[in-house]
Parts: sequence; structure tokens; C-alpha cells
Amino acid sequence: MKTYSITREKAAKLLGVSTRTVDRYIRGGKLSYKKVANKVLLAKEELDLLQNDFSVLRQEVNSEIVGNQNSRSIATRSSIEESIDEKIDKFFLIFKEKDKILEEKNKIIFMLQQRIGELENKINNMIALPDYNKEKKDAIVEKEKLEQRIEQFKNKFKSERNKNIVFVIVLLIFIILSAIFIVNG
Repeated sequence: MKTYSITREKAAKLLGVSTRTVDRYIRGGKLSYKKVANKVLLAKEELDLLQNDFSVLRQEVNSEIVGNQNSRSIATRSSIEESIDEKIDKFFLIFKEKDKILEEKNKIIFMLQQRIGELENKINNMIALPDYNKEKKDAIVEKEKLEQRIEQFKNKFKSERNKNIVFVIVLLIFIILSAIFIVNG
């Protein structure tokens, strides 16, 4: 059973890397973790294994450099080229991993920038709750006033229409009577 007791900062010091690198190892699945009270704790056993891997790699690099200097006459040119090719391949893999990490971070940054823009728009369009309630009451009062004015205009329009109808009827009667007087007259 794994013992989760080492913080990210202690793990970074133990491995000789930054806390960001420890975070990358966690995201990459190289290290497992537990979260306790918003603290990320790492397993001591996994860190020991990773530290051993690091020390073996460092020893290999140092021994190859020293070995190559002492045994240049013994080593063949092809074995040196092969070891150089292996090292170049390792570096390319490391660079590819870094590129992927950067690409992921750029995506996250882009999404965060979009979200910040959305939140800024919301904040700009937001109204404080007391102001909102006051504006809502004012809008309701204004709506009621407008409805009353519309009703007044409707009534005024009906009365004007009725007056116009009566006026037209009286005018028609007057025209008809005057036409009768002119014809008879």
C-alpha cells in the first residue's frame, strides 16, 4: 500500500526539479496523488523509484562521457554514432513531450481568456441587486402608466370616430336635403 505523505514542494526538492515538472508528472500519470484538505500528497515509494531512475540516467550519461574519453581508441566509430543517435532520439522525445505540454497549456490559456472575456461582459452588463429591484419597480410603474395612456387614447379615438361618423351622417343629410331643394326649387 502506498503512503501519500510528501507535498509537491518536497517532491520537487527531492527530485531536483520544479513544482511545475512534478505537476506534469502527475498529469502524465508518472506519479499518483491524493488530495487532502486542498493539499496534493504524493507517494514516497513512487518518488523513490523516480529518483532512482533519474540517478541511473545521470550515471549513464556521466559514465558514457568519461568512458568515451578513456576508451576512444577502443570504441569504434559506429558505436559512437549509435550512441549519439540514441541520445538524439531521447532528446527529440523530450522535445515532443514538451511541445505537447505547451500545446495543452496554450489551449487552456485560450479557453481561460475566452472565459475571462465572457465574465467581463457579464460583469459590465450586471446590475447590483438593489439597483435591479429599483429598476424593476420603475419599469412596472412605467408600464402601468403606458397602459393607462393607451387606454385613454383608445377611448379618445373611439369618441372622435363616433363624432366623425355623426358629422358625416349630418353632412350627408344636409347634402341630400339641399339636393332635394335644388331639384324642387
